[in-house]
Amino acid sequence: MTRLREAGRTAEADIVETGVLMAEDPGLIGRVESLVLESGLPAEAALAGAAEEIAMELANLADPTLALRADDVRSLGRRAAAHARGGVAAAAGGVLVARTLGPADVAELSATGVALAGGGVTAHAAIVARSLGIPMVVGLGPDVLDVVDGEEVVLDGDSGLLVLSPDAARVAAARADEASRDTARTAAREHRLLPAETRDGHRIVVLGNAASVAEVIEAGHQGAEGVGLLRTELGFLEARAWPLRGEHLAFLKPILERLINQIATVRLLDFGGDKTPPFLKGAEGRGIELLLESPEALRTQLEAIVAAGADTQLRILIPMVTSPEQVRAVHEMIEGVLDGRPVPLVGSMIETPEAAQRAREIAEVSDFLSIGTNDLTQLVLGLDREHSKSAPVTDVRVLRLIDETAQAARAAGIAVDVCGEAASDRVAMPILVGLGVDELSVAAARVGEVRKWIRDLDYAACRDAAEGLTRPGRSRSS
Repeated sequence: MTRLREAGRTAEADIVETGVLMAEDPGLIGRVESLVLESGLPAEAALAGAAEEIAMELANLADPTLALRADDVRSLGRRAAAHARGGVAAAAGGVLVARTLGPADVAELSATGVALAGGGVTAHAAIVARSLGIPMVVGLGPDVLDVVDGEEVVLDGDSGLLVLSPDAARVAAARADEASRDTARTAAREHRLLPAETRDGHRIVVLGNAASVAEVIEAGHQGAEGVGLLRTELGFLEARAWPLRGEHLAFLKPILERLINQIATVRLLDFGGDKTPPFLKGAEGRGIELLLESPEALRTQLEAIVAAGADTQLRILIPMVTSPEQVRAVHEMIEGVLDGRPVPLVGSMIETPEAAQRAREIAEVSDFLSIGTNDLTQLVLGLDREHSKSAPVTDVRVLRLIDETAQAARAAGIAVDVCGEAASDRVAMPILVGLGVDELSVAAARVGEVRKWIRDLDYAACRDAAEGLTRPGRSRSS
């Protein structure tokens, strides 16, 4: 916990701290005592057995999010049993292969990567791993446990693969990739003060996407001019009710305190779809639609955002906007929570074909627009969320909607941002620049890379290429 807090990772430290509270659970303690006193088991076996009993109960729950907590309980049992034997569960360098891991296990790892037979990407262990920059692949199945200690493997976190007995070329490629990433990160930090400006003088604002203090710090080190997308819902995916004001502030303050006088774009809770907490199970809406159905919850979050972000260039981003009426409703509610504080800019996320087609109406009541290319591409091309990770944003149907949105922003005299994966895609990014996008908001680790790409571009060429794709046969002067 100390290492996490010192690195500014308060949310992740809280996850580990939850394990401490779990260890103090009277139900768990009672089961341990019963196994020792009534069954005669030694302490280490009783600790592991009691934890396994509770883990099995959790694993059988219908709620998949709660079921993933079974791994955390098993981890607690393993660690407690190890201490009872007089040892400490630990892991050395290399790739750690295991059935499951809990967040405390991950926080203490010296491994360079983790491959799990079970687990899930929303489990606390995976959250801590991402925060610490430890590559982790989950859900590989029981066969992965057959890997022999000392066997050479290649962990491909991007593809979610563990390659056994890799050939020399694969090993060399993995090492080269790792060295390349380290070199690029070093260069990004060294060049953080260089402008993100094309060769012919067109400037683009590069911001970072974030959900934690660690990401804000990394984005800043690589030259980000602030945050273009602060995801507020990820810490509340297990919530049993709408977050309280204090809970919002506990998340927001450590992050926004690092963005004094910088752009801080805070997205309202984007619940729904694959980000639905237990208390909203069965809800059909998404984003602002759900928030407007619970106006007190929306007001509570707005109050917290305005209070926490008073010293930043605060922007509030509305997710899944479909109509100008939704934007007006948020504007009106903000007026009632300012309490003398500066008025933040209010932006609309354009993430559906319907929103893009109404972009001019939405732009008229917005202070900026932000295009969520992940959902937009998925919906335009009819792909599921898994496939949309590699969906072709350069499909002309998607590009025309982006072009329509950018034109709407220009007509309204407001900025337009892209915060989806396309903003850091080597092929798509120059097209977005050519379409007139003003800002690109990208993953913290990609900020420096994207800024370098921009410096290598010629804006006039990008504009011609973009118009050739979206409006073939039409010259730039027409």
